[in-house]
Amino acid sequence: MRDRTPGATYRLQLGERLSFADAAELVDYLADLGITHLYLSPLLQPRPGSTHGYDVADPTRVSEPLGGEQGLRALAERAHRRGLGLVADIVPNHLGTGPATPLWDRLLADGQSGEGGRFFDVDWDPPLPTASGKVLLPVLGDQYGVVLERGELEVAVVDGEPRLRYFERTFPLSAESSEALGRVGGPEALRGRPGEPSTWTRLHALLEAQHYRLMHWRAGDGLVNYRRFFAINDLAAVRVEDPAVFDATHQRILALVADGVIDGLRVDHPDGLADPSGYLDVLAARTGSAWIVVEKILAVGERLPEDWPVAGTTGYEFCNDAVGLFVDPAARPALDASARAFEATPDDEAAALRRAKAEVLSADLAADARRVALRLWTVAQHHREIRDVDDRACLQVVTRAIQALDVYRTYVDPFTGDARPEDVALIEDMIAAAEALPLDAPAAPPGLYRLLADVLGGRAGTDPAHLEVIRRFQQLSSAAMAKGAEDTYFYRQRRLLAVNEVGGEPARLGIDAGEFHASSRARAETHPTSLLTTATHDTKRGEDTRLRIAALSEMAGWWDAAVRGWRERNRALRSPTPAGPAPDPATEYLLYQTLVGVWPPSGAPDAALAARVRDYAVKASREAKERTNWLDPNEAFEDGIAAFVAALLDPHTSGEFLTQFGELAEAAAEVAMVSGLAQTLLRCTAPGVPDTYQGTELWDDSLVDPDNRRPVDFALRRRLLGELDAPGTEPAELLAGRRDGRVKLWVLSRALRARAAHPGCVGRHSGYEPLRVSGRWADHIVAFARPAPGGADCLVTVVPRLPGAVMAGRGRPPLGEDWSGTAVTLPVGEWTDLLTGAGRAGGSDVPVGDVLRTLPVALLARP
Repeated sequence: MRDRTPGATYRLQLGERLSFADAAELVDYLADLGITHLYLSPLLQPRPGSTHGYDVADPTRVSEPLGGEQGLRALAERAHRRGLGLVADIVPNHLGTGPATPLWDRLLADGQSGEGGRFFDVDWDPPLPTASGKVLLPVLGDQYGVVLERGELEVAVVDGEPRLRYFERTFPLSAESSEALGRVGGPEALRGRPGEPSTWTRLHALLEAQHYRLMHWRAGDGLVNYRRFFAINDLAAVRVEDPAVFDATHQRILALVADGVIDGLRVDHPDGLADPSGYLDVLAARTGSAWIVVEKILAVGERLPEDWPVAGTTGYEFCNDAVGLFVDPAARPALDASARAFEATPDDEAAALRRAKAEVLSADLAADARRVALRLWTVAQHHREIRDVDDRACLQVVTRAIQALDVYRTYVDPFTGDARPEDVALIEDMIAAAEALPLDAPAAPPGLYRLLADVLGGRAGTDPAHLEVIRRFQQLSSAAMAKGAEDTYFYRQRRLLAVNEVGGEPARLGIDAGEFHASSRARAETHPTSLLTTATHDTKRGEDTRLRIAALSEMAGWWDAAVRGWRERNRALRSPTPAGPAPDPATEYLLYQTLVGVWPPSGAPDAALAARVRDYAVKASREAKERTNWLDPNEAFEDGIAAFVAALLDPHTSGEFLTQFGELAEAAAEVAMVSGLAQTLLRCTAPGVPDTYQGTELWDDSLVDPDNRRPVDFALRRRLLGELDAPGTEPAELLAGRRDGRVKLWVLSRALRARAAHPGCVGRHSGYEPLRVSGRWADHIVAFARPAPGGADCLVTVVPRLPGAVMAGRGRPPLGEDWSGTAVTLPVGEWTDLLTGAGRAGGSDVPVGDVLRTLPVALLARP
């Protein structure tokens, strides 16, 4: 059986501008680049108008807008002819709602006893009176009675069948209601007259007879009784732990894997599943030799469960290690001072994160938190030592426990209660920390914390009630971490935006080479074919945007003086609003860092850049939920942000600022270009499978989605690669013209091709050996060898870390004598730099300046 493990992947965001046919046209270019597998965003039939594919509507069909199954198979055939495979992103946790989702329509039409009833995770006995057996749908723009009597709800014939219509939304009627319509005179007989409440009685009676209940959208977070993807009402969780549900939702993907169309799978958000381990066991068994990675967000120091039958994760831990190499820990005091001057960093970071998690548990995830609390209350009735608690105490304990949990979730078996020792330890630490948290309300009895610990650890009982607490708590904790940390706290903590990345810790400012080597060795030993990424559709910033901001840590004094001056200079550009000046100081600080990250090489921001920054700042402010938010946008504040950005980037109002800012941004970009080449080479040669996010083979200035889904100029990249492959290309000239990005494409393409030429050095059995670096700049070099089994073949990587110190403000990459007094110990042999063609002997200490004479990075091989 052939090995379906990728050598290098390229992530394509399929959609309106990139179909299967469009992807097929890129196959030759990607093969020439050195890619072995196209890594595709979700490819099953999505909801109408989907821009991303994660809202799958019909898992039994390949996306028709992308070209259907015929188009997918044609893409695979084209790829296979060039020796490339396909990796597909799959979404097991949820489906999109609405009439385009047949299973959802069946759920609403037939209720709990129908076919759709087993597919979705619905609490059929919600705490809302009179709602038992109904799905609560928070879709109305006002109170139900108001909407009804305004005539906004009507029964209409849609595609030949009667449905309930509310503006553009429609909902199915139960079979009994559809039959009864004919007996009462059809839909016309149900129409009342606005202003006459009694005329709406018959329509109200019909609505009350449905298996769902429409309600005001503002009540949704507190009352919705189907589990959602986080807090998105249009994405409903499915119960893939049920074998029949697994089969129905995976049949098409499994067939495509069996037919050889798809070689690998990326599993989206496994932490939302009831039993991730069980799911992955089934998936692995049903897909055979397919390569599988999971979008598991690991906390710093956390390890992937050893029994998961996967190649590894989607690579966020590598992403955070990589940026950590280019953040100077010594800059913390200066960065703290700058951020505090703008009220942009909390005094107690741990408390701020807990507060953000508490907020989402009481708002976005309120219904889910209450559901767990009520289940715990039920369980408490079976334990006489604690039975006299109330539901408020249970909610307090559940909420505080989740606030105190430092990881996304534990993995206690929800069907047996079996707990791994590491999960038991996590639970005990969580409960101890939860009990110690300050509280401004009467404390729950200590015995309730003890009961929760015993329930979650599987020690209090294994009847269905106890096991349901385990399942729902684990699913809720992961959602609370994602929403509380990534989507709230990371937008409030603005000390250094570069480290506010998925899976990162804003308090962790920088790592040294030793920490990077330790992580790489661990990956080589446990998950040598895990994915490595520095940019995804979900990252908060593009890979080079992030590094430009990281470079501020190497110029913290200049940054501090400059940003304080800009605050005073730009005070007049802020708009007065009822909520205070817009932007507020913290958002202004975020804007300055963001502009460093996206500043154009020309130094002349245009209207398109201003619009991107404006849209990003508004989104970031809504995510922070301090002065505006998604549910109740503060239009005056957001308009003030827009006006500030426009004035800030207008040379007529901010000419002096733009000159000063451009000088600092250009200096940061010079450092970041060196770091970017280093990051690219590390991704291609560290243990794992390197992934290139679409378009990032040139310098990347992306922000968070949807900015990172902008169209990519593939024609330009194809042309540039062809030019680089022509005889006579000089790496030194590419470095001299580094602003155009060709040097990054050169390093990427040569490194990927080196992987193909030296497979034993980068495969699952290759070694990882840090190399000794000594001398003046030893702390600024990361060097390692990747020997193949037996040691005959070997690749060596040498890259700079924190290059700004070595560059010393000279405005050019560190080369040759800039590294004077620093040496790297190369293994024995004659070595050739695959990036420059230069040769040198190993077996002793070699001056780093000799290794990094033409380019600031080196990839060495023994002929």
